[in-house]
Amino acid sequence: MKPRPFPPALPHGDLREPFPGVFFVTGTIGLPGPMPVRFSRNMTVVRDGERLVIVNSVRLDERGLAALEAHGKPTDVIRIAGFHGADDAFYKDRYGAKVWALEGQRYTAGFSQDSEPYFEPDVWVDAKTALPLDGARLYLFDTKPGEALLLLERDGGIVVAGDALQNWAAPDEFFSLLAKPMMRLMGFCKPYNVGPGWLKQAKPTAAKLRGVLDLTFEHVLPAHGTPVIGGAKESYRPSIERAAAAAG
Repeated sequence: MKPRPFPPALPHGDLREPFPGVFFVTGTIGLPGPMPVRFSRNMTVVRDGERLVIVNSVRLDERGLAALEAHGKPTDVIRIAGFHGADDAFYKDRYGAKVWALEGQRYTAGFSQDSEPYFEPDVWVDAKTALPLDGARLYLFDTKPGEALLLLERDGGIVVAGDALQNWAAPDEFFSLLAKPMMRLMGFCKPYNVGPGWLKQAKPTAAKLRGVLDLTFEHVLPAHGTPVIGGAKESYRPSIERAAAAAG
């Protein structure tokens, strides 16, 4: 395993608190290439006493980290998305946070799962693993790479999603000029969307997709797009049912 330098802190917004003790911040992901593109991604942070548990990590700049530290100490990072996780190692190095990743996920450069990993989590998570967060559980899609929803059993049910459930109604301020038409053409810029790239690459089963509708939740905090506050399950129902029908 060959460690790599931490990705830099890219532009991001302010830390918001959509629910008591649950924080949300929108940042940026950059994809390399001859014509680099950037678009938005989100981090959710859940306070548990004096501890902060990070989900969908996004490296913040020093001002953002100071705002984060005002709410507690980051002690754990939970990786729920198979194609995210680039900033997990930064939070382990900065705060000594324990990193939890799903079985079947790997820390590799880019989107390839076949190259040599640059990092290993502290804990590999499966269906029986006790999470470092009270009143929380995972819904596993059993895909490769691994993907899950984190369900917080509070405020009517809050789902923290990775790439599975997105809510990009339109490009935002963190999209580069090239990313705006590209992401629209690829089907990403839709409200209450099941991630098209994730569907294509991870190939979840119809049963696992429909199983999302058996969960009890009212809200979704997605890794991509804006929070859905209230009525989230019914808002996502049409896109989930379409995706499940297409999956057979």
